[in-house]
Amino acid sequence: MIKKINHDCCLLSIGIILISFVCFPNAAYSQDPNGFFEWGIGTSKLTFYPGEPVLLTINITNNSTQEEDIDFGWDGLEAFSMEIFDSNNTILCKDNKIKAKGGLSRVGRCRVTTGKNSSKKIILNRWCSSLLPPGLYHLKCNVDYRLFSEDQKQPNTRVFKAGPVHKTQLELDIRIVEMDKPEFKKIIENMGSVACQTEPDTQNKREWLDKRDLAREMLAFTESEMAVPYQLRILRVEQYTRLKQDIINSLVISGTPEAANGLMQIIEDPNVFKEDIKNDSISAVYRLRDTGKPDIINATEGFAAKYKRPVLSEPVD
Repeated sequence: MIKKINHDCCLLSIGIILISFVCFPNAAYSQDPNGFFEWGIGTSKLTFYPGEPVLLTINITNNSTQEEDIDFGWDGLEAFSMEIFDSNNTILCKDNKIKAKGGLSRVGRCRVTTGKNSSKKIILNRWCSSLLPPGLYHLKCNVDYRLFSEDQKQPNTRVFKAGPVHKTQLELDIRIVEMDKPEFKKIIENMGSVACQTEPDTQNKREWLDKRDLAREMLAFTESEMAVPYQLRILRVEQYTRLKQDIINSLVISGTPEAANGLMQIIEDPNVFKEDIKNDSISAVYRLRDTGKPDIINATEGFAAKYKRPVLSEPVD
C-alpha cells in the first residue's frame, strides 16, 4: 500500500453531474510528478439555474502498484469545505466542515484500486447556496483527507491512531444562467420521478438504490418552491435521519404555506414514522410562522395551540 503521499502527488477529478452520470464537458486537470493518484475537476453541464442542486463527483485514479483506502471523514462529508467567488474575486460563500450527526447512508472510506477509477459524490448546496445572480463563479473545494495505510496500531491494544491529514484544493468555474421556470421544472420532475420510485427499474437493485438515493439527496438541497411537493413525499418514506433533517431545513427555506401544511400533515399522520424528527418538524412549523406571512400564520394557528415549540438539543444548520 502507499505509505507516503501529499497533495502535490495527486490529480483529482470532481465532476458536477445529474442523475445520468455523463462525461464532463467542462473540466480542468493537474498531474503530479510521482503519478500515484490522478485528480481532475469538471462538470457534466455547462450551466445551472439559480437554486439547482450542484452535484460534485470526485473521481480518483490510482496509478500506483498498491491499492489504497482514502478516508473522507466519519460520514464522508467532514473532509470537505467550500468557497465561492464572483468575477471580481470577492468571496460570496465560505463554509466550513460539516460534522457528522444522525443516521447516514454514506460512508467515509473510498477504496482506490490500482489502475482503476473510484468516485465520491457530494452536493455543493450542502455548503453554499446556488441561489446566485446570473454570472460566472469560481469554486474552491478544500479537501482534508487521510490514508488508511498510514494508520498506526497502538502497542498492546486494538486501537489505531489515524495518520496525518493531507490537504488539496480543487478549483472550477460554474456558470449560473437566467431562470427558465419551465426548463427548471422539467429538471425537478425528472429528479422526482427517480427519487419517488418504490420498485427497481433495473435488474441491478444496488444500482437502482444508488440512483434513487442520489436523486433524493439532490432534491433535498434543491432551493425552489417547485421542489416542495417532492421534498414532502420523500420525507414520508426516507429512512435516514440526516437527510430528513436536511429536507426539513429546505422546506423552511421555501417559506411556503404548502411546506407548513405538509409538515403538519406528516406530524399528525400515525402511519408515518417520525420519532427521530418529530421535534425538528414541529420546530420547522414554528420557524415558518416566524416569517410573519399571514397565510402561514392563519394556516398554523390550530397547530400552534396544540403543540408547544420544542427546544432542540443542537442548533439547526
